[in-house]
Amino acid sequence: MRLRTTATVLLASLALVLPTAGQSMAGDRHDRESLGELYYRYADEEGDVHRRSIEPADNDTCYQLPGTRNHPAFKVENDTESLALVFRDRNCGGEPQEVLEPGDEARNLNVRSVYFKPTDEHGHHGGRHDGDNDNDNSDHYDEDDLFRSAFRNIG
Repeated sequence: MRLRTTATVLLASLALVLPTAGQSMAGDRHDRESLGELYYRYADEEGDVHRRSIEPADNDTCYQLPGTRNHPAFKVENDTESLALVFRDRNCGGEPQEVLEPGDEARNLNVRSVYFKPTDEHGHHGGRHDGDNDNDNSDHYDEDDLFRSAFRNIG
């Protein structure tokens, strides 16, 4: 008899918790703030031009551009708060084809993925000659060169 009561209490507890947990998880996805939006254009097999966008949620992450598997994007507009490095392949490998500051756009591209890199409150993205401490003669590493080297060594 005691086992039956315990089982009933457990099932009742789960019935109360599960519906709210599911709603909470679903709400988190839509409530999460994004970095902004990256717009891109590509042409399909028939030559029709499509405009799509992605809303990246995190920096330091590679995003594939949906729809560009067979036909890469030829134009990209960075309407995010981050630096956007666009790549020819789908895995952000090799050298970026273009580096777009927030608000920039580029044409005549051949890209399938983008890597977002944070900028500080002044729009700087680190590395040498970013405007901060230009008179400082201490040794600095160039964060952009370090990033490119890391991807070059992976491939």
